[in-house]
Amino acid sequence: MAGGPLGVGALMGRLGLLLLCSPVQHRSVETAVGLAEAAARLGHSVSLFFLGDAVYATSRALLSAPDETVVHRIAKLPPSVERVNCSTCARFRGLGDGALIPRARNGTLEDLVEILDTSDTFLSFTEEA
Repeated sequence: MAGGPLGVGALMGRLGLLLLCSPVQHRSVETAVGLAEAAARLGHSVSLFFLGDAVYATSRALLSAPDETVVHRIAKLPPSVERVNCSTCARFRGLGDGALIPRARNGTLEDLVEILDTSDTFLSFTEEA
C-alpha cells in the first residue's frame, strides 16, 4: 500500500472522520484517532466530528484517568486537527464548552455538513458488532 500503514499516504488533502462510539466501550475511536495521527503526521488536513456517545472522547473529566487513554491521545493531536462535537449530543451528556479538552469545541450539524462537503476522504466509525 502506498504511503505506509493503512495506505494513509494515498489520502489526498482533507480527511473527515465521523465517530459515533463511546471511547470507553469501543476500539473504533482508537482506530480513528490512530488514522488521524498518521494523516496529520503526513501533512493532511484532518477533521474529527463526534456524535452520540463519541462526544465523551472530548471530555476534560476523562483526562483525569491514571492511564493514557484515547482522550489523552485526542488532546495531544496537533492544533491543525479539528475536533468538533455535536453540541446537542454534548450538552445532553453534560459537556458544555467548559467541560471539553483543549482545542475541542461544540459545533452543529452544519459543521458536519461542511466537513462532508470539503473532505476528499470521509470515514464513519460506528459501533462494533
